[in-house]
Amino acid sequence: MTDEELLKAYEPKPTKTLEHNRQVWCARYSPSGKLLVAGGYDGLVHRWDVSAAEPKLLTPLAGHHAWVQALAFHPKEDRLFSSDSWGQLSAWQAGEESPKPLWNVPQALGGWIRDVAVSPDGTRVAVAGNDAAVKIYNTTDGKLAQSLDGHPDDVFSVAWHPDGKSLVTGDLRGIIRQFSVESGKEVRKLEAKVLYQLDRLQDCGGVRKLAFSADGATLLAAGQKTPGGGFAVGLPAVLLFDWESGKLKQEMQVGDNQQGFVYDTLFHPAGFVMAVSCAMPNTGNVWFWQPGAAKAFFISKGLPNGRSLSLHTEGKRMAMAVSVAQNANGKPKGEVYNGGSAKIHLLEFPAPAEPAKDAPKDEAKKEPAKAS
Repeated sequence: MTDEELLKAYEPKPTKTLEHNRQVWCARYSPSGKLLVAGGYDGLVHRWDVSAAEPKLLTPLAGHHAWVQALAFHPKEDRLFSSDSWGQLSAWQAGEESPKPLWNVPQALGGWIRDVAVSPDGTRVAVAGNDAAVKIYNTTDGKLAQSLDGHPDDVFSVAWHPDGKSLVTGDLRGIIRQFSVESGKEVRKLEAKVLYQLDRLQDCGGVRKLAFSADGATLLAAGQKTPGGGFAVGLPAVLLFDWESGKLKQEMQVGDNQQGFVYDTLFHPAGFVMAVSCAMPNTGNVWFWQPGAAKAFFISKGLPNGRSLSLHTEGKRMAMAVSVAQNANGKPKGEVYNGGSAKIHLLEFPAPAEPAKDAPKDEAKKEPAKAS
């Protein structure tokens, strides 16, 4: 498809906005498509029933003691894995009316869990975080299955290859490591060093998100190119790697150096890359880019402050989590300090223009061909 055709078919249109009085970091649709969950700075996992036209707020999942930053669902059921900045990992049957944890691991990591990823077969869940560690737990009982050693720096992101045989991790200094799940050994390194910079005596940047294409042929690495200290100055970027060779195929950069980090990225089933970025208040874009194209075919500057993107299982809608931080510099405006809040924008893609494949053809209405 051309960029014009893609824009016509996939330019998202806002339908509803869910608001919350505390910030959330990420929002995810469940595999069944019935639930939308969001990890909150208030230590709760918030839930909505989105099976009907009007989303219904459900009882939140309680049990974390700190920011809930990373969420991941089982690939085939509405079993949820949540983690927090104190290192706790929990499992839930998220669709129940008032779920209790199936299991908890209070110290799944020794520090902040930055990312969670569930294996393609649903049997294992990997966590990565601030103590330069990556660990893999059994999804059934929460028991430790494996530790992947060899990380000298904090690990920001983790992802399973679709074949389930490899796990990749992305660290602070822009190094992507591939591990064999069978042996637990490091296989190779891919360099995304443009996503890191030592600036003003600060380690800046890091591989903020990793994601594979459905066929496993392409790996996405998201962050900020040549990041600077102070106010997160740098170019939002997604790097595309050829998985077989490990070579960098393309750099996708959107916006100027005030638009922050790409915090989330994924492939749409139609083959294009989706990404969201933010930094200071009222910055950042949502954008879609076809691999190999010179530029993004869709950029929305009317949806700033994005933290995450989630595609509904039907592929016709998406959810975007937004942080609303009015006092980004920590200084109160007036006598009362107004803390941050959140919005989750629900957006839909235009309906396909062509009829369904099983739609009957109405031969009687066909117009005769014009004579040349």
